[in-house]
Amino acid sequence: MSPNANANNTADAAAATTTATMPSFAKPTLLQSTALGGASAVFAVNFTHPIELVKSRVQISQQGIMHTCSATFRNEGLMAFWKGLPFAYFREGSNTAIRLGAYAPVRDAMGANAPGAPVYLKFVAGALTGAVGSMAGNPFDVLKTLAQINRGKSVPAFELVGRMY
Repeated sequence: MSPNANANNTADAAAATTTATMPSFAKPTLLQSTALGGASAVFAVNFTHPIELVKSRVQISQQGIMHTCSATFRNEGLMAFWKGLPFAYFREGSNTAIRLGAYAPVRDAMGANAPGAPVYLKFVAGALTGAVGSMAGNPFDVLKTLAQINRGKSVPAFELVGRMY
């Protein structure tokens, strides 16, 4: 037997041992799944929020991206790119938590994950969780956009709610 063959056998044995000792994890509950989905979205919004602020302001002002970025930074400072972030947390915490977190448990409860189940059940599960998530997140999305397009000093939440209704 060559030294390479012996090394391959040792590597194969190590891989088999590693695979055999991997822990198995239980499926998360509906509440755990929803919380994990929401937490991941809330974390991600910290990085995507400045991009969305610029997008919202470009749509309203009809100026270019570079002009909007430089004007926002020059007139309002760096932290202006995170205006409306608390509303974005609530939006993502509700909308995405329900869409991502509730899909698998709802799909499984409907029997859509069973072998031979019709595909339309997965579609219905996705449509149901997506609709509920959108309804839960929409008010926060409106408040977030109102806060983002406000130039100058931040507006208190109760005033933004008053503008919304």
